Amino acid sequence: MNKIIFFTFIIVFLFKTGNVFSNEDVFYVDNIVVNNKDNQDREILLNKAFKKGFEKLIKKILLKKDQKVVLKTSLKDIKNMLSSYQVNYSDNLNKKDELEINLSFNREIMNKFFYSRDISYADISKTSLVLFPVLVENDNFYLFSDNYFFTNWNVNIKDRNNEFIDYVLPVENLEYIQLIENNKDNLESINIKEILSNYDIENYMFLVIKPYDEKMSIFIKGLFSDNKVIKNFDIYTNSEDKNSKFEKTVKKIKEEINEIWKSQNLVDVRTPSFLNIVLDIEKENDLLKVQTTLKKIELIENFYVLELTKNHAKIRIKYFGKINKMKDKFYEKGIILKNLNDQWKINLI
Repeated sequence: MNKIIFFTFIIVFLFKTGNVFSNEDVFYVDNIVVNNKDNQDREILLNKAFKKGFEKLIKKILLKKDQKVVLKTSLKDIKNMLSSYQVNYSDNLNKKDELEINLSFNREIMNKFFYSRDISYADISKTSLVLFPVLVENDNFYLFSDNYFFTNWNVNIKDRNNEFIDYVLPVENLEYIQLIENNKDNLESINIKEILSNYDIENYMFLVIKPYDEKMSIFIKGLFSDNKVIKNFDIYTNSEDKNSKFEKTVKKIKEEINEIWKSQNLVDVRTPSFLNIVLDIEKENDLLKVQTTLKKIELIENFYVLELTKNHAKIRIKYFGKINKMKDKFYEKGIILKNLNDQWKINLI
């Protein structure tokens, strides 16, 4: 009877507050699968899931340089940071041998945890990136059908399910081919905005891969989270066969791009920022709507009304992260934040 109860769909609350099972919450992780082939009891399985979920979260939001020390966190501390968990039943799971769980970590406790360790985390959500990979091999240029990186970039479904960047590859056309041909002696100087900004996606990246005997030379150039990115690095591949080299290279480049994405969205909980915003009141419940929305934005620690008249309200906000990130968060919630004459104003969409 206990196993039947355990493997049905349940939700457990751990007597803490927080956003429960919100895909928009950076401290939410899902699809944590643990193996039960040894017929382990409920507590052991849950503990394994908590540790695995915490590891997934840390690898998602922390830069590599900070992950090692945090992953040593004890199970007791991990459980203290949880706000809730959910055990799922799925037809894709072996009912006897596997358990799938979703976890939600408490933002306030996590902030204190990172504060005590002087660590910044990335407040990231799913985003899209136009990627144009060019393979340069033996002085030949491969762009589309003969380019391993173009044809195989999105092949690994398992990796794609765990990524927080959706890669969009450009459509083959003669203009791109001609541009590469005209600049084949100096690909690094190409104005990629001419070709990749035509897509209705804000982030785009041009990628040049040059294979050598013991390494792959990589050049990245693009625009990511409103910031220009230019980077060279090498991936050492030893004596692996060509397909293995290329497969490993795709994985390593994605890891590098993930690091760039995270670095552009770091939240330093030790140095909050303050912002005064002005709302022009047009309807009776405008201020209430804004206050309700501000409570839903995770980067905002607190806020209060500085000044209130029948025509406007001035609100002071304490928040973490960068102002551009705040603008995006506001927009997602139906508010436009803009600077007019050195004054930040908001409008309800």
